[in-house]
Amino acid sequence: MVNGESKTDRKKKARARWISWLFGLAILLAVALFAAHRSEGQEFARLVTHARPVWLLVALLLQMGTYVTDARIWQRVLDRANISRPLRSYVGLALAKLFMDQAIPSVGLSGTLLVIRALDRRGVPRRASMALVVIDLVSYYAAYIVALGIALGIVWARGDLTPLMAVPAVIFAPMAAAVPVALLWVSRGRKLPRWLKRLPFIKPAVRALGKATPAIAHDAWLITRCTGLQFAILAFDAGTLWIMLWALGLAVNPAPVFASFMLSTLARTLGVIPGGLGVFEAVSVATLKLIGVPVAAGLAATLLFRFFTFWLPMAPGLILARREVRA
Repeated sequence: MVNGESKTDRKKKARARWISWLFGLAILLAVALFAAHRSEGQEFARLVTHARPVWLLVALLLQMGTYVTDARIWQRVLDRANISRPLRSYVGLALAKLFMDQAIPSVGLSGTLLVIRALDRRGVPRRASMALVVIDLVSYYAAYIVALGIALGIVWARGDLTPLMAVPAVIFAPMAAAVPVALLWVSRGRKLPRWLKRLPFIKPAVRALGKATPAIAHDAWLITRCTGLQFAILAFDAGTLWIMLWALGLAVNPAPVFASFMLSTLARTLGVIPGGLGVFEAVSVATLKLIGVPVAAGLAATLLFRFFTFWLPMAPGLILARREVRA
């Protein structure tokens, strides 16, 4: 037994992760085959090979902006705890966290645990790092709810809202809203209902709140600013998908592309496959088709987007995560 977990249990978890990866790749292959059947394969190849390098560079800069913005959230919170460090010291950690969250589907808990242990090694007091976890969770879900509401509003205004889009959002929104509400409720000394404690991301959040510095974790202005930064990360990602369409020569209104991205992200979040592999691509192609993007172009833009946001950061993220774990 190691850390309360047997070797057999670890093997089962590893096998389950491999199965989920293979299942995601199978879905992705099915999406590609479907798109190839519905559209000309030569058109897809032409779009990808003739993508404009300038726009791809812009997409790369936008993705770098997501890592810097994520690191800026941590820097803001730790500055509030009188821990001053340069922004670049957190950027590598943001990449390592991204890898853990994408490789191991755990509602972001695997990456959060990595960050806490990394901050411990850097001499950050546990109460300050727990305050960072609380604010990171609250601001993320607050920004996510706002962005999802905007996306549904855009789709509704266009007359494209269907039950297939609305139902998952209606189910997930209360769950996401439960995080900040529960944390505010507990911070005032009140107990949570049993059913709320069963949600996977409530228990660790409440546990973190109990160990966090109250003056930081309850700072409303700090939470507001971090929520704005979390929204900026979502906007950078949606902007990357929009830029990919421009790189393929398609001038598309950014508002419906933002809606497409958020709905695809919702599908990715609700799935158990690492990084929503295959699921994200399928929903993205389908929702882009609703706004007039041809299937071949939608698939090409989505695959380019996923290369920049999922596959490209995996190698440096793996190296940085292994470095943190070995340390």
